[in-house]
Amino acid sequence: MKYMEEPMFIFEIYKNADPDHIALVGDRTLTYGEMNQQISRYRNVLYKKGVRQGDRIAIYAGNCIQFILAYMAIVSLGAIVVPVNFSLVEREVDYIVKDAGISLLLTDRPLKAVCPVMGLDKLDDLARFGKAGEAPAFPEGIEEDDVCSLVYTSGTTGNPKGAMLSHKNIVRNIQQFNDVVQFNDRDICLCVLPMFHCYGWTVSAMAPLYVGASVVVLNSKNPKEMIHTIEKYKITVAAMVPPMYHLLVRRGDTSAMDSVRMFISGGAPIPQPVSQGFYEKYGHPVLEGYGLTEASPVVSVMHPDQPPKYLTVGPAISDVEVKVHTKSGGPYKPGEVGELMVRGDNVMKGYWHKEEETAKVITPDGWLHTGDLVYMDKEGYIYIVDRIKDLIIVNGENIYPGEVEDCLYEIPEISECAVVGHSDPLRGQAVWAYIVMKDGCPFDEDSIRHYLLKNLAAYKVPRRFIPMDELPKNSTGKILKRALRK
Repeated sequence: MKYMEEPMFIFEIYKNADPDHIALVGDRTLTYGEMNQQISRYRNVLYKKGVRQGDRIAIYAGNCIQFILAYMAIVSLGAIVVPVNFSLVEREVDYIVKDAGISLLLTDRPLKAVCPVMGLDKLDDLARFGKAGEAPAFPEGIEEDDVCSLVYTSGTTGNPKGAMLSHKNIVRNIQQFNDVVQFNDRDICLCVLPMFHCYGWTVSAMAPLYVGASVVVLNSKNPKEMIHTIEKYKITVAAMVPPMYHLLVRRGDTSAMDSVRMFISGGAPIPQPVSQGFYEKYGHPVLEGYGLTEASPVVSVMHPDQPPKYLTVGPAISDVEVKVHTKSGGPYKPGEVGELMVRGDNVMKGYWHKEEETAKVITPDGWLHTGDLVYMDKEGYIYIVDRIKDLIIVNGENIYPGEVEDCLYEIPEISECAVVGHSDPLRGQAVWAYIVMKDGCPFDEDSIRHYLLKNLAAYKVPRRFIPMDELPKNSTGKILKRALRK
């Protein structure tokens, strides 16, 4: 559908919600009416602290209700919010602070930074005791196309870049996503994904608030605590990353998931043995989706009414165009591998103060280069092959790590794996596989190699197999291949 309604700003997304309905559950419980009052008080405090239109205000915190309140208060003052990955160390935080020109950093933990720092708890205390005067209304002249958030991408090389997301980018993506998954005001949604990340913010926090649903905020990745939270609050929608589903297949109790009607996965491709094992155990398909920060982030997702379809991230969501750019440049043939291109209201305005970098990824007619290799079937379903930068070339032959990983995951004793390319003086690159075995299963390199040789061309079989206790991951659970390359 096309959105012809009046412009909407991000802090207005819950304007049609029932004021008496539960909005947020965490260290406290707030109705929509109470949440709105708290945001107004936060606005007053931040305005008293000097926050003005156009200022960049950072939030460096784990998942908490205060994160949502502060975010909404910041953008409602016409300022720009900069969510910062809370796993970054001070040196990395300082880079973002300097690059974005941060004037105030809000945090829930001790932190030294090259800008004024304020504890979220202090903000909350000030709001509670009403020590600030009334802040002015949302500044006139700001349009929905204006930037409201800078989200720094982790990147595979170099320093992170700030993706400039506008009110329209985020609001439209919320609407586009909800057109497919159809959240409703009776839903109780688990927000366990980090809010600083676009996936967690759009899918687990903002989309539920847009329809007047309840959001249960969890700041823990402990499987027992996650399962306990799902049972305690009768969660109906859970968005998670593949490692979380992997844990639930291995350890979860089927009765604990009785209340959940929809499971969503993103952040990284989910191996078929994991999604299939989850479906067989819990009777629910995992709706896999795909996105990237530069697209606010959702590009595609499986429809909840469709039967399970493995290895695909679904078709593009409403009003988002996709195409596959191939080397031939000719008409696309289903099954042909190329780079996924995306266009729509969800595509960022560009990278903060990086015009040349922006020009490399956004074409003059608005197509975003995703950097992901994919193919599409006749029905328009997208299949992720790999990151272009993860492609391994051995003696001139292209090897997609994802294909090798999928084959490794077919071995029942393997818990997790990652395949990367390392420099090789004879072949250009060599394939290495890093493998975590399931508890109690011995690492048997000969057996693993024998299985791969039966199911893959010999040149695709890794030259080295490295046993690992665990694989390095970022805060969303995505395996850090660049750390393995080092």
